[in-house]
Amino acid sequence: MVPMRSCIACRSRESSKELLHLVVIDGQVTPDPDRILSGRGAWLHPRCFEVAKARRSFHRAFKSGGDLLTAELELYLKPSLMITKEQK
Repeated sequence: MVPMRSCIACRSRESSKELLHLVVIDGQVTPDPDRILSGRGAWLHPRCFEVAKARRSFHRAFKSGGDLLTAELELYLKPSLMITKEQK
């Protein structure tokens, strides 16, 4: 049985295979596609990145009062973000 997780942006439940695992390392939201990094984790549909930024979902999910950087995650998602924008 595949574990179910919730996307931090849209809140829909999906199998963990459909979502990208994220962790924070030194204030940077880091993608963890292999799910091996330790620490507090969160789950995100790659297509929901912009929504998560707008809603401050990263801060809520990681219980962070300070700034969280998303540049590394954005670079990781760049190819899928381009596809999503082209589909609209």
